[in-house]
Amino acid sequence: MPTFCTIVSSISLMVFLGLIAFDASPVGVIVIGILVGLVMALQVIVYGMYKFAAFSLRVWRAGATSTVNAVKRFRGFGRGG
Repeated sequence: MPTFCTIVSSISLMVFLGLIAFDASPVGVIVIGILVGLVMALQVIVYGMYKFAAFSLRVWRAGATSTVNAVKRFRGFGRGG
């Protein structure tokens, strides 16, 4: 509940300050708002690409390890041991 109240309070303060600034300079608020939105979107995109690359590398390594282990078992199959 405290987190929810903090989020609501922060959003209310941002909206209030944005409306006051919009009253003084509408174009400036729109431009800065768009820039902030783009930066936030880029942050999410970069983080998502990082997580995707890390997951792909983990899958690749697991597949390579499985293949190497399978080859080792197959090579030792005919040795009687």
